[in-house]
Amino acid sequence: MAGPIIQCGQLARWYGSVSALTAVDLNIPAGITGLLGPNGAGKSTLLRIITGQIEPSSGTCTVFGKNPMTDESVFRDIGFCSEDDALFEHMTAREVVTFLARLSGFPRAEAAERAAASLETAGMTPNADRQTTAFSKGMRQRTRIAAALVHSPTLILLDEPMTGLDPVGRRDVLELVRRLAAAGTSVVFSSHILHEVGAVAGHIVVLHHGMVLAEGSLAEIRADLADHPFTICIRCDDARSLALRLGALEFVTTLKIRGRDSLEVGSDSALKLLSALPPLVVEAGYELTEISAPGETVEAVFQRLLK
Repeated sequence: MAGPIIQCGQLARWYGSVSALTAVDLNIPAGITGLLGPNGAGKSTLLRIITGQIEPSSGTCTVFGKNPMTDESVFRDIGFCSEDDALFEHMTAREVVTFLARLSGFPRAEAAERAAASLETAGMTPNADRQTTAFSKGMRQRTRIAAALVHSPTLILLDEPMTGLDPVGRRDVLELVRRLAAAGTSVVFSSHILHEVGAVAGHIVVLHHGMVLAEGSLAEIRADLADHPFTICIRCDDARSLALRLGALEFVTTLKIRGRDSLEVGSDSALKLLSALPPLVVEAGYELTEISAPGETVEAVFQRLLK
């Protein structure tokens, strides 16, 4: 479908006097979306509403234009991997995924074929016939993701899929998310690990205390932020000459020359520096080969949003 695949309007959920979500407005597109926020931000509550597990206290939520609380047909298009590390311990990975395929309504032969394909996608084929009780955390997570994929959903939702994994396991799950998106499956995953979201997500939703602080691409979120101090590194054909020109600007606070072709420029205004640099470079005829902003990480953006 065209347009957002998930839409939330003034969505709220509270538990007694505790508010888990407050007036959430969202338009999540196809592709990879990261729900970013600290523990307790409301990420899991939002995913449970999207998957129809809990009802919102107020507001609306639709997935592919359908209400997950009233239209069960939407679940044919959704796969969900919860934060809970739950598997049938007496079964092998193949048996778990095949069993869940059968529960989805597939005949025995097709369920077995789908399970094999799903385990292959998740990188679990070499261990498919081992009992899950002997699995590492990463193997258990990949098995659970395979189970969520077995009915070929259009959208898969992963709640904290990297929790408890070692660096190799985290890398493997992020690579799997990329592969799923490349094959046409939309992915929404939650995380409090900022660089993981920035590494794969084209669309980011920043949640804090149950409220949406920002939504969009990382570039869009940066553009919406208020002006802030900013440092960039520039490579050009004459760094010393460019430094002299930049040093004359009142909003430039620091200059560090890193050799003939490189300098670091600090400013108390990102907007002023980024506005002044292009015309200055063009007018003087400098040849720039690289501009980078090492301080503009997802972490830095997130911290500014929380202030």
